[in-house]
Amino acid sequence: MGYSKVRHLVEGILGWEESGAPVEKGTGEVVAQEAPPPSPLDRASGGATGPAAPSVPRARAAHSATSLPMGLVQRTVERIAGTSFSRLLGVWLIIVLGCGVLYWLVDLLYATDLREGLSAVPASLDGFFTAMYFSFVTATSIGFGDVVPLGPARIIAVLEGASGLLIFGAVISKLVSKRQDDLLQETHRISYEARLGRIRTNLHLVLSELQTMSSDCGEGAPPPRKMLPRLESAAMVFGGELRTIHDLLYRPQLVPEEPVLEALLANLAAGMRALDDILAEFPEVQRSSLLVSSVESIAGLANEICGECVPRDYAPELKSWMDQVQGLAGRLLAHVRKPR
Repeated sequence: MGYSKVRHLVEGILGWEESGAPVEKGTGEVVAQEAPPPSPLDRASGGATGPAAPSVPRARAAHSATSLPMGLVQRTVERIAGTSFSRLLGVWLIIVLGCGVLYWLVDLLYATDLREGLSAVPASLDGFFTAMYFSFVTATSIGFGDVVPLGPARIIAVLEGASGLLIFGAVISKLVSKRQDDLLQETHRISYEARLGRIRTNLHLVLSELQTMSSDCGEGAPPPRKMLPRLESAAMVFGGELRTIHDLLYRPQLVPEEPVLEALLANLAAGMRALDDILAEFPEVQRSSLLVSSVESIAGLANEICGECVPRDYAPELKSWMDQVQGLAGRLLAHVRKPR
C-alpha cells in the first residue's frame, strides 16, 4: 500500500487500544481511546480517583512486559522463515565457524574449555580442529559425547545448539516447501493445459453447431420454434467459454502463448458472426428471454476485448482479432435491443 516502515504488532488492535494509542476512524479523524466505564467496584471504591483506579495501568504494563519477549521471538522466527535458502545456510555456517573459534579462544583463557575423554583439549592447532568438530556436532544436535564442554563453553554450546536447530529446521522446511511448490506448479500447469483443451473443444463444437444452423437458414431452415432450443443451448455454452477467454486476457499470468490465443480469438469471432447471421435471419427467436440474456452476456464480455482494453500488449494480428470481436459485440446487441 506504499508504506515502508511497518512492524507486526503481535497483540493486534486490542493490544494497540489497550496501550492507549490513538485510533484512526472514518476519513482521517484521529480520536483518543475512550476510557471504559467504571465498574460497580470502582464506583464503590471512589471511582477513577479511588484506590482501585491505578490497577488498570499496572495490568497493562504487566501485559506489555510479558508479551514483549514472546513478540520478539515471534518476529525473529518470522524473519528467519522469510530469509532465502542460501542466506540461511550461510548464517548457519557462520554461527558454526564462529562458535568453533570462540571455543578455541575461551580455551586459551581458561585451559579447561573442552575436554576430550579424560584429557583437556590443548590450545593448539589440533585443539582448534577439535573445537571446530565440537561446534559442528553441537549445531547439528548429534552429540557423540567424545568432546564435552566445561565452564563458559557450556553457555556457548546451549546457545549454539538452539540457534543451530532453529536455522537448520528452517532450511529443511524450505527444502520441503520448494518440493511442494514444484508439485503445485506442475499441477497448475496440467490443469491449465486441460482447461485450454476444453475451451478449444467447446468452441469448436459451438462453432460447428452455429455454422450448421446458419447454413440451414438459406436451405429451407426448420421453423424458429424447433431451432430455438439448439440456439439457446449453443449460446449458453458459447457465453461460458467467452467468459473463460475474458478471464485469460485480464489475468496476464495465465495468458496462453500467442498462437494458441490467436486460434481462440479466431474461433470466437467466427462463432459471433454465425450467431449474428442467425439472429438477422430469424428475428422471431429474439423473443426468447433466455436467448436474449445469453446474447447480452456474450456482447458485454466481448465488448471488453479489444487491442487497447486488455492489460497486456499483444502482436498486431492479435489486436486485430480483438477489435473484430468488439465490433461484433455491437452488432449482437443491436439485434436483441431493437424495437419489436
